[in-house]
Amino acid sequence: MTFLMILLVIALAMSVATVVLSVRDGRGPQRPPVSHLEDRRFQAPSAR
Repeated sequence: MTFLMILLVIALAMSVATVVLSVRDGRGPQRPPVSHLEDRRFQAPSAR
């Protein structure tokens, strides 16, 4: 019975950690994706 309680606590802790990481990943605001036609840094592999 003790083993099941420990297993339940570990599963609950992992679930809470997953929810916290999915809500707040700590990376801050991300730049929205841009098209390669609008991004001047893009260079086709054949143009090198």
